[in-house]
Amino acid sequence: MSLLTFWACNNSGKDDETVPEPEPVPNPAVVSELPFAYGCDPSWVTPMETSGIKFRNSDGTESECFSLLKSVGFNAARFRLWVNPKTSGSDGMCDIDDVLSKCKRAQAQDMKIMIDFHYSDSWADPAKQFKPKAWDNIETVDALAEQVYNYTKETLQKLRDSGIEVSWVQIGNETQTGMMKTQSDGSETSVNGEISKNNNNFAKMVTSGTKAVREIFPNAKTIVHLANGQDFGKLSWALDIMKTSGADYDIFGVSLYPYYNDDGWYKTYIDACISNLNKIADTYDKDVMICELGTSAIASWKGKRAVVNTVIRAKEEVPRCKGVFYWEPECYDDYNGYAMGGFLSDGSPAPALTVFAGKMTKEDLLPADDPDGVFAGDVLKICLLSGEEIGVLERQDDGTYRGTLNFSTDYANFTVTDKDGKTYGPKSSWDNQYSISAAHGDFNHFWIDGKAGKWTLVFDFSAMKWSVFN
Repeated sequence: MSLLTFWACNNSGKDDETVPEPEPVPNPAVVSELPFAYGCDPSWVTPMETSGIKFRNSDGTESECFSLLKSVGFNAARFRLWVNPKTSGSDGMCDIDDVLSKCKRAQAQDMKIMIDFHYSDSWADPAKQFKPKAWDNIETVDALAEQVYNYTKETLQKLRDSGIEVSWVQIGNETQTGMMKTQSDGSETSVNGEISKNNNNFAKMVTSGTKAVREIFPNAKTIVHLANGQDFGKLSWALDIMKTSGADYDIFGVSLYPYYNDDGWYKTYIDACISNLNKIADTYDKDVMICELGTSAIASWKGKRAVVNTVIRAKEEVPRCKGVFYWEPECYDDYNGYAMGGFLSDGSPAPALTVFAGKMTKEDLLPADDPDGVFAGDVLKICLLSGEEIGVLERQDDGTYRGTLNFSTDYANFTVTDKDGKTYGPKSSWDNQYSISAAHGDFNHFWIDGKAGKWTLVFDFSAMKWSVFN
């Protein structure tokens, strides 16, 4: 009887009717061959915006951050993801909801998305690989690897269900010696993914994460990410262990932060990293990527050279390099103590970032010394009328002078003097405040008719104009 009932309920009365196959549902995981990633990691953008920080075009016009990044040329965005950041005092920054909102904004600008799983409630890096607090009581390494799989799959499913396409997934962040090496409070544990405790433990975590990625986003590429792209010894040690342990992943990614505190910085960092990426590709048969790039004083000649030449050389000299991501380019004025952001003090992108538009070639590589000599300590000194020096404006590679200063009064008067002792003033009176001339008459000082506080000044002598932003 039950069979008859089933037949009756499923027969339309037309014996010769063929039930059509359902239309396939588009899979957001399926992506075409990815272009070279000229990427950025703007994960700090939400707390910056919450605190009132503004972003601007080079002409001073306020701009939404992701559209500004897109206008520079960035075609990809990377976002770090923490399991439960509220337990670490981060007030939700970088949890799945925060990351989802940023993914939507980036994808609206046609940027490809990378998700950077830290598998922690806060920062994971070579010095800190803390398990999420909720995972402290997991009793075996296999169970920890299973949790990595479940969490990764559940998180990516939420992104996919929200319409986000993911192109790359990092299985851990700067996992130089493994991942989740300690309990959430930093205390020792035998249940971990530390390489030196058991070479297979780390491989289990990587492979479990990769398995989850392949199930939700089959065409996404998984990445193992290590720090110190300039140190082949540290990189190859981990690579050898992953190879012998059979870790499953697609791309080997590195961090590179070229400091230039001695004459050998370029060879030590950039030359070495480019060489290492090619060695890794050849020796281990892996695609490679620079997942984090940053440099101090990006408006200086050396800072600009570090960024421009690294991106060009990675693209043109490393055939298997799949992209370069600048870490927190939207930062400026040492936000959160980070001095390697990519924006100038007025909140606009540094000219060096234009290399991420993908239009520069080896012909555009920069020499060691600035041929125009504009970065030889060229500054404007800013003083109050009392003579008290309150700061300097530094010359940028676009020829303007920029700096952010604090003014203690609502109506501020100040003088401007260059390194040769020449002084400047507004061209005429109040009706032409934002023009520049040599100082003369009663108009030998500039003024800000606004509230006391931090103001960014920009002097453009090619146009004989100056501007001010709060």
